[in-house]
Amino acid sequence: MYYRGEPLDLMPTLNLTRIRPLLECTLSLQHPIDVHRLKQAVTTTQTVVPQILGSYDYRWNRFNVVGATVDDVIEEHSAGHDPGRVRLDVLVGPQVKIQIIHHRDYDQLRIAMSRLLTDGEGFKHYLYLLAAAYDGQDLTSFTNERSGRKILAHLRHPHRPLPPMQVLTTQAPFPELRGDVHHHQGEATISKAESHRLQRQARAAGVTLNTVLLGAYALAVYTLTGQQHLMIPCQVDLRLHGPVTAANVVQVANLSSELPVPITVRDRDSLEDVVHRIQETVTQLHADLAYLTPLVELKRMSRALPPQWVRRLAGKYHATAAVSFANFGRVDQSRLQFDGSAVAQVTFAGAYHTMPYFQLTVSGYRDAWTLAFRMLGSEPDYQLGIKILKNVVTQLNQWGRH
Repeated sequence: MYYRGEPLDLMPTLNLTRIRPLLECTLSLQHPIDVHRLKQAVTTTQTVVPQILGSYDYRWNRFNVVGATVDDVIEEHSAGHDPGRVRLDVLVGPQVKIQIIHHRDYDQLRIAMSRLLTDGEGFKHYLYLLAAAYDGQDLTSFTNERSGRKILAHLRHPHRPLPPMQVLTTQAPFPELRGDVHHHQGEATISKAESHRLQRQARAAGVTLNTVLLGAYALAVYTLTGQQHLMIPCQVDLRLHGPVTAANVVQVANLSSELPVPITVRDRDSLEDVVHRIQETVTQLHADLAYLTPLVELKRMSRALPPQWVRRLAGKYHATAAVSFANFGRVDQSRLQFDGSAVAQVTFAGAYHTMPYFQLTVSGYRDAWTLAFRMLGSEPDYQLGIKILKNVVTQLNQWGRH
């Protein structure tokens, strides 16, 4: 059995040599989890998202579901033998992998999901679905909407021209550092109290918190590399701009576009200076519907050409950005409970980027925010990533106290 992919599923396949297309989430539960019940929950979610047990057919952009079982999805490890990361080849399948890390009084779930199947918001949709299935909720009436046609039709006026596509900067601002290449992870937390201060400061300044985070990131890259002109693509969740979906509809799908944001950091700029310039730019780009341009072009090509030709042509105008940013948004804690066992902590992270490509991700849970990166690089690369994290956190904390 195979399930046809959508045109937007092609976007994460444009640079598989440099970016491993996985999304990752770590859930720290307050109590141990029932493994048998979790396996049943995964099986139940397959009735809504059947692609999760499939492999990805790169040539034909489709998901083939043949022979895989829930035992291919779930692994168990003791805390003393925690592998530290998920190993998952989405071309072979499955499209989701769950590691259960058993601690003395509680369990951790490390869940990785294919970026070829879904974006960050869709990943959250799947986690909510998994928690509902674990709690025994009836999912027979649920459907998964993967197509972006309705959203594009809702957003685009047939007689309104879209702006030309902006060219992404592929020249990395980071130095070519040599050394043995390993998998690295970096995380930093902005506390609940600091998050509240940042939100109040952002409202008073007339900017969004997302813009503040992006500004601090750009300023950190400038501080550590001297690069003044950056083009950082930000993800735009099309679900927020499309028609309202029914309560029994989930969207475990690629329904995000990228909005390349040109950013200039001048000497002696404060974070407030950078943030206000970014806010003006982002507001104008949204008003122009600039995030629709690549999607409309991709849809047009997909109607006439096979996937391999679409990738070849799309790769010419959609080069992989050297520096990128992804905001997973807030996690709804009321929808992420496993039979009353609340989740104490949630950390999201994006794909593993091979340096000098670098991506910073942000996610919020219980009013605290986590900054993270996943990297394939040397030890000096990793130390540079940690410096970026620390610099961003320092700037945010200082700005929040103004």
